[in-house]
This record gives sequence, structure tokens and C-alpha cells, in this order.
Amino acid sequence: MQSVHWTARKGGLFVLAAALLLSAAAPALAQRGAIRGTIVDPDGNPVPDVQVSIVLLDGGGRPIRVKTNDKGEFLRAGIPVQMYRVSFELEGWEPLQAMVTVSNGGQSVINETLYPLPEGVLSQAQADQFNAASQMAQDAFAAGDFAAAIAEFHKLIELTPNSANLYFNLAAAYERMDDHAAAIEAYEKAAELDESMLEAIMAVGDLHGQQREWDQALAAFDRAMELVEGNAVNLFNYAVYASNAGKVELADEFYAKAAEADPEFAPAQLQIGMARAREEDREGAIAAFERFLELDPDGAQAAMVQEILDQLRNPGS
Repeated sequence: MQSVHWTARKGGLFVLAAALLLSAAAPALAQRGAIRGTIVDPDGNPVPDVQVSIVLLDGGGRPIRVKTNDKGEFLRAGIPVQMYRVSFELEGWEPLQAMVTVSNGGQSVINETLYPLPEGVLSQAQADQFNAASQMAQDAFAAGDFAAAIAEFHKLIELTPNSANLYFNLAAAYERMDDHAAAIEAYEKAAELDESMLEAIMAVGDLHGQQREWDQALAAFDRAMELVEGNAVNLFNYAVYASNAGKVELADEFYAKAAEADPEFAPAQLQIGMARAREEDREGAIAAFERFLELDPDGAQAAMVQEILDQLRNPGS
């Protein structure tokens, strides 16, 4: 009897111990849910390939990532119950964020509209690319590696094709490489994008002048004068190119206009003196040359002008 009682008791203890062991070994089931949704454009069309990033609201842990399919839909199941920040990103579209709470066994739904970036506005990735290329272009230009600078400027123009400043810088790099045709084309594009960009128009005139293309140079300075009426430098440059084109009377007219626009602009006084001397207007030439020396007494041409003045004052000596 005792033996039988002992055996039964022992067996009961074994079963109980096994049950306790199994209970201790089985972990509690984690509480999880899902996040799903649909992303469309302003017209209601699905937007595929949107990068959906799901991160804990407190910033901890690794992001959970998924992309929208051809129907603009996404689904990510098995997400621990928590509060999350969900980001939606696609190149060329405005980024979007939403907050959501995942419940146990439930599906949290996010249906959102994604808007294209306005023209000329870069995404963060494009902005980073732009800044890198811009720094490389500046460094290359400063180092005299104009071919490398040109390559970087072209990359920048691909990102922002309507930037007059970028075309101007591209033109300057071409000019440094003596590629005048490419420089003129880029300067013209800069002036087309920004009709008030006087420097680009003046540069076009200068380059045509360097190639002795006087009519094209004059045409460029005509445009420049329309922008800045009464600018002495513009008027003077126009006169120089008119003179080189053989249009002497036109040149003299604009030298006079340059002096009128800025009475202290010494180069205009010098050219007026030359014109008066050529016309055998001795008193007019003397007055202009004297005025030049007042304005630029130590300039590179001062000695020459003084010699001419001495001859005009003492024609028989």
C-alpha cells in the first residue's frame, strides 16, 4: 500500500513540475499591428515608388521602410504596438509626415496626397547634390581648372535650368578657356533668363569686339544702354566699338554723352580731346585734355596727354 501510494505521489509531482516548466519556457506573445495606406497625387492618381519610413516617435530603434506599389498602396505588418512618425519621400515631390498609433491586432490607415515640388524648388537630395557640385565648381574655377568647372556648372544647370547666374558663371569659364563662341552663347542665355543682367550683355559686346565683330558688339551695347540710360561706362564702351567699326562721328557723339553722364569720367575727356584735335578745334582739345589731367594726373596716359597739351599750347615750338 505504501509503495503504491508513493508511486502515485511521485507521478503527480512529476506532472506538476513539467507543467510549471512548460509555463516558464513559453514567452508572452508580443503585441503587434500593421500600418497600411494609399498615396495619390492632387488629381487622385496613385503615386508609386514613394519611400515610406516608419520610426518610433521618440526616435529610438531602426526605421522600418517600405515603398508604395503601382497602385500607390503600402502595407507593413508585424509592427510593435507604439506611436510612430511616418515619412513619405519621392524625388521631385514635397516630403510629407504623419503620426500614427499602432494597436494590437489592428491596422492603422494613412491615406495621403503628395504634391509635386514647385518649379525651381529642389528636394533635399537635390539640394545636397547642388551644394556639392557648387563647391566643386568654385574650387575648380579658383584653381584654374576651367574644364572641370564647366563640367560642374553643367551639372548645376541640369538641377536648376533657369538660373541666369549659373549660365553667367559657365560663360566666364568658357571665356577663360578662350572658347568665345560657347561663352557668347552662355552669356546670351543668361541675358535671356534675366533681361536686366547688364554684365552678361556687356560681356557679349566685349567678346564680339575682341573678335572684331563690330556690328554685333554695337548691337550688344545698344541693348545695354536700354537697360541703364546715362551710364557713362556703357556709353564710353559703345563709343569705343563705334570707333573701331569706323563710325567716327557716332563714336564722338557717345564719348560726349559719356562725359555728360559722368563729368568725372576721365577716359571720356581724353577721347573728346582727341576728337577736338582731329577736328582742329585747338581750344576745345586743350580744355578736354586739361580736364583729363585734373581727373587723372598720375594715370598711365598722363605724360602723353601733357606732351600733346604742350604742343597745342605752343604750336610753333
